[in-house]
Amino acid sequence: MENEEQDMGSKPSQTGKTREYWRKEVQRWSSSGLTQKEYCIKEGLSLERFGSWKRRFERERQSCSGALVAVPSGIVSAALLERRQRLGLVVSERYRVEIPDTFLPATLEQVLQVLARL
Repeated sequence: MENEEQDMGSKPSQTGKTREYWRKEVQRWSSSGLTQKEYCIKEGLSLERFGSWKRRFERERQSCSGALVAVPSGIVSAALLERRQRLGLVVSERYRVEIPDTFLPATLEQVLQVLARL
């Protein structure tokens, strides 16, 4: 019965425990070198439930990364020409980039491309 509740994750008192359980299983699988199917068979886990939790964690990780907004290079160039001491760029409160007044627009574009891949 306890395993059924853990698998279902429907009871509020079990939700945190269930989430932590599956988070650890997904982490263990990712370092195991096995396919999901092999890992689930070896550990006696439901492949469907494992896949569901894995997708859930991936979606959460992607939604936490935030969305980047394209900034036209004309705006960037104009901001750099104002000769401020620094231009600050904050991305979803996750990244903060301090840009000195000597920063080249081409370099900023490269930084934005790197951030877009994260």
